[in-house]
Amino acid sequence: MVECHYNGTIIYVPVKVFLHVTMAMQYDHKKYIRYKEGAKIFSMSEREFNKLAHDAGAIYKRNKMVLVNTEILDRFMEYYRQ
Repeated sequence: MVECHYNGTIIYVPVKVFLHVTMAMQYDHKKYIRYKEGAKIFSMSEREFNKLAHDAGAIYKRNKMVLVNTEILDRFMEYYRQ
């Protein structure tokens, strides 16, 4: 059981339910991110995230700035969902 505090009340939630809810949440979902931030969000190396973003066709370049469209990347990742 996980102890959760909400508005001064303590609620006990089964671990499986807690993990399901917290892992399904999206935090501060931005439309465009940079490689370093994306690697941190997706828990992978910057090089691997760079390759994934290029494979998805989610790269936007302006001068020397590169942004990754997270909406395109999310759709690409759903394709490989098992």
